[in-house]
Amino acid sequence: MADDNERVYPTGLTVKEATEIQAGLMWGSRIFLAIAVFAHILAFLLTPWLK
Repeated sequence: MADDNERVYPTGLTVKEATEIQAGLMWGSRIFLAIAVFAHILAFLLTPWLK
């Protein structure tokens, strides 16, 4: 377990832990963006009232 002086306010995480969580959030955001773009393209192509 990390020492208290290595933990960062306000989360209480170490820099390594915070970096790991941030990397996961970035990948999740990229996946969400890809799904959203795909859904918007499908909605544009398959709905007559958007054309």
